Amino acid sequence: MKKLILLGLVTLSMVAPALAQSDGELVAGRVAQFNAALANEHPRLLIRPADLPALRAFLKDLPSQPDGAALAKLALPPLDSRALIPEPKPARNGTLEGTKQWEAGYKAANETAAWAQRYALAWLLTEDPAYGREAARWLMHLASWDITRETYRTNDELFIQSLRPMIFAYDWAYAALTPEERATVGKALIARMEVLASQIQPKFTLTRPTAPDNSLSHPMRFISTLGQGGLALFHETKRAPGWLAWSYEYYLRQFPVWGGPAGGWAEGLNYWNTGISQHQRFLEGMALFGFKEPLARPFWRNTPYFGIYSLMPYPGSSFGDLTNIMGPSGSIALMMEKFAVLNADPYPLAYAKALRQKPPASFNYYTYDGADSFLQRFRTAQAKLPEVKLTELPQSRYFDDIGVVAMHSALGDAANDIMLGFRSSPQGSASHGFADQNSFVLNAFGQPLAINSGYREFYDSPHQVGWSRQTKAKNAVLFDGEGQRIKDATATGTITRFADGAGYSFATGNAQRAYGARAERALRHVFFVNRRYFVILDEDAAPEAVKYQWQLHARSPMTLSPERNEIVQQQGNARLTVRFLQPGVGALVFSQTDAFEPPVIESYRTKMPNEWHVTAETNARSKQQDFLTLLYPWKASGENGAAPASVSIPAEKGYAMRLSGQGSDEIVLMARESEKQVDAAGWKLDGMAASFVTHADGLRFTLIEATRLAGPVTLVSGAPISLEGIRTPQEVALVARPGDAVTLQIMPGFVVTRVTGAQSWQQAPDGLVTLRLAAGPVQVSMQK
Repeated sequence: MKKLILLGLVTLSMVAPALAQSDGELVAGRVAQFNAALANEHPRLLIRPADLPALRAFLKDLPSQPDGAALAKLALPPLDSRALIPEPKPARNGTLEGTKQWEAGYKAANETAAWAQRYALAWLLTEDPAYGREAARWLMHLASWDITRETYRTNDELFIQSLRPMIFAYDWAYAALTPEERATVGKALIARMEVLASQIQPKFTLTRPTAPDNSLSHPMRFISTLGQGGLALFHETKRAPGWLAWSYEYYLRQFPVWGGPAGGWAEGLNYWNTGISQHQRFLEGMALFGFKEPLARPFWRNTPYFGIYSLMPYPGSSFGDLTNIMGPSGSIALMMEKFAVLNADPYPLAYAKALRQKPPASFNYYTYDGADSFLQRFRTAQAKLPEVKLTELPQSRYFDDIGVVAMHSALGDAANDIMLGFRSSPQGSASHGFADQNSFVLNAFGQPLAINSGYREFYDSPHQVGWSRQTKAKNAVLFDGEGQRIKDATATGTITRFADGAGYSFATGNAQRAYGARAERALRHVFFVNRRYFVILDEDAAPEAVKYQWQLHARSPMTLSPERNEIVQQQGNARLTVRFLQPGVGALVFSQTDAFEPPVIESYRTKMPNEWHVTAETNARSKQQDFLTLLYPWKASGENGAAPASVSIPAEKGYAMRLSGQGSDEIVLMARESEKQVDAAGWKLDGMAASFVTHADGLRFTLIEATRLAGPVTLVSGAPISLEGIRTPQEVALVARPGDAVTLQIMPGFVVTRVTGAQSWQQAPDGLVTLRLAAGPVQVSMQK
C-alpha cells in the first residue's frame, strides 16, 4: 500500500506541483482503487464491453418503439463521405465581430468532434468497418489541429468542445483504429489533456471549499472532461489515473462552487442546465463501474428539485444569466430522466413527462445530445419507477445554499400554477449571477408576468454590463436610482426567514450588504396568501434622504393607473394586478418605458422580443420608506376573475389591508421587522404576519412567527410559531410545524370534548385550552 501511495505522489508531483500534499494523498488512494477496478479494455465511457450485446439487441428492437425509429437514426448517421470541416482560425471574444468569429470557432470544433463521436458510436453498435473508418478519418483530422495552451487562453470553448467528443470517439472507436492511428490520436489527446489539467487543477483543492469567483464558471465545468479524459486514457499514460482520481475526488468532496447540499445553482437555470449535463454525464459513467459515492451526496439528490421548482413547463422567467425568459428543453427533460434513474427517485421522471419535450436530436456541446438520447432510452428501459404526481410534493421550496425561494400554487400544472421566485443570495453577484438580491420573478397561468430583464449579445457587452447585470433591470428597489454592486461575491443577500405550510409561504430577504453604503436597511417580506396572491412589504432606509424606486419589468406594455396606485400587466390570457397600499395615492410617480440604457445592439435587438419597464418613484426624499404592495395574478377568462377590491386599513403598528369580493372577506397583517407587531382591524398580533379569511361557514387563518394573537381568535404560544387553522362553530383545526416542542393556548369559543394531535391538553373554566405540541409536523383538532 505504501508503494502505491508513493507512486501516486510521485506521479502527481510530475503532473501538478501546485496540488497540496493532502490532495496528493487523496488522489493516490483513489488511483489504487481505480487500478484494481478498471480493466485495460475499451469502451469505458458510458458503455462497457459487457453492455454491447444488450445494446445491439436494443438497437434492433428500437424501431418498433414510439419515436424509436428517430432515435435509431440518430445512432446510425449516413455514410456519405461528408467533407471534413476546416480547422477554425484563432479569434478573441469581447467585441461583436470578435464574438461572432469566436463562437463560429467553437461551433466548428464541436461539430467536427461530434461527427467523430457519432461514427464511433455507430461502429460500436454495428461493427460495420465503414463506420470505423469514418470515425478514424475524423479523429485523425482532429489530431492534426494545432490545439495548444494558447488555444485554451484565447478560446477555451473551442479547446473543450473539440476535446470532449474527441475523447468519446477515441474510446468508442478504439478497436477500429490501426495501431498508428491510436498512437497519433492518443498523443494529441494526451497533450491537450495536459494543458487542461494545468489550467484547472491549480484553481481548486480537494480539501477546502473554493469561494465563488468570476473566473471559475468554465474551469469547474471542464472538470468533467478532465475526468473523462483520465478514464479513456487510463492505461495509455501514467498521468491519466491522476486526472481521473482528482476529478472524482473533487466531485466527492467539494463540488460545486455554485451551490451546496440544498441543490441550488447560484449562476441560474441556464448555467445549471449547461453545467449539470456535463457533470452528470461523467458521474453516470463512473457509477457504471460501481463508483457512486458523489451521486449519494445531498447536492446530487436535491439538485433535480432546483429544476422542478425553478423552471416552468413553458417559457418563464428566472434568475441569472440568459434566463430573462427560459423554457423547457429536451435536454433538461433527459437530465431529469437521468436523475430519476440514478437516484431511484420517481419525481424527476414525473417532471420530465410534464415538460412534454422530445428527446434531444442535435449534437450541441452545451446540452445532452442525440447519442445521450439513445443511451438514456436504453438505461430507462432497464429501470422501473412508480408513477407519482408533482402535487404530492410541498408546493414551495427554499434552496438555502443559494438564497432562492420558489413558491407555487399548483406545481407542474402549467395552466393553473402561480409561481413566484425570490432571491437573496449568499453568493452575491459573482460570475453569471446578477445584482438581484431581494428581487422576484412571477410566472402564472402559462405566462411570464414579472421578468428578469435584459439580454446578452455577447459576454460583458455594454448592454449586459450596464443593464442586464444591474439591479435596475430587476423587480427590486433602487436608492436614488442606484442599485447593488455587480460581479461581486461579497454583494450578498440573505434569506432570514422561510415559513411554509399547505396554504401559505412566507420569506424575508435582507439585501443591505449588496447595496453597500447607500442603504442602511433593505428588507423585503413576501407573503403568499392562501396560495392565491402575494403581499410584499419592503422596508428601506438610507443614510441620507433619497428618492426610492420600486421596479417592475414585463414582456408587454403595462397599464398604469396612478389614481389607484395600480399597475396591470397582461400576457396572453394571464394578468397581474399590482397595487400600492403604502405609500398612498399621490405619493408615487409612475413611469413606463421600453428603452434600455445602455441599448441592445441593433442587430441583436431585432431578433428579440421587446420589454417594458415600470418605475414607481417616491415624489419626496426621505431617509426611510416602506412599500406595501398587493400582487394579484388572474386570468382574463376562467374562474380566476380580476383582482378584488382592496383597501389599506389604519394600523397603530405595522400594516393591514382588506380584500373583499368573490364570496369572502380577507384581512392581511404585515409587521415591520423591528416591531414584529400589528394592531389593526380589531386584531392585535405579536408576530410577523397573519391572514384571515371569513366565509359563511367559519374563519380560516394563517399566522407567521406569532407568539400572541388577540381578536376574534385568541392565541398565545410559548415560542414563535407559524401555523394555519380553521375555526367553525363545531371545531378548531390547526396545522403547524414547530421546530421544538411548544405550549399553545387558544380560545376556541366552545367547550372542548375531544382533542387529537396534541401531546396533552386541558381547558380552563374561562374556556382557554392549553395544548402541548411536539416538534415537527402536527395536526390538531379540537372538537365541540
